[in-house]
Amino acid sequence: MKSKGSLGTYWDFPSRYHGAAILEFNLPMIEVQKSILNALYRLNGRSIGDYLKTLIGSNINVIFEFGVADGLVFNYIDGEILKSLLDEVKKRTLHNLDVFCIIRYYALGKNGGSRPRALRFDYYFIRFLFRDSEVEVQVFHERGLQRISVEGLLKFLAERIGLEMAKGGDGAVKIKRLWTGLKP
Repeated sequence: MKSKGSLGTYWDFPSRYHGAAILEFNLPMIEVQKSILNALYRLNGRSIGDYLKTLIGSNINVIFEFGVADGLVFNYIDGEILKSLLDEVKKRTLHNLDVFCIIRYYALGKNGGSRPRALRFDYYFIRFLFRDSEVEVQVFHERGLQRISVEGLLKFLAERIGLEMAKGGDGAVKIKRLWTGLKP
């Protein structure tokens, strides 16, 4: 990762976004940030098609990939990057966290037969804005067919962050407000 001044910030983040949610928590912000980072790390590269069948259909495998911003680049959230991010969060509370998300889709053969066939992927910019007891999550759909809607993505992320918090035995995530449509 590059300079600490740009960690978590993408300098060219779009000024308009396609949807957002306000999430409420009953935890200190440092724990919220750790939970978000851990949730993204645990989702990275994992197949979760079964979980999203109702949104995309049963014969499609879905794999998420997340990278955290550092100026004009994104670093894939692997074990080393996660450790660096968690160390940084221990030193200072982040004001925002910009993430690039690629959602990969693969059509599965009938009865597990033929090799999976790559479909068009979706590309999103996601910004987490940290406030006192809430986080605003803004989503910009960069390109792709948007097999998973912005609303579906926001709800999925909120649920996964909540599951991560539950591992520590702490509070739940509440979606205080959610809206979609291009916002200036």
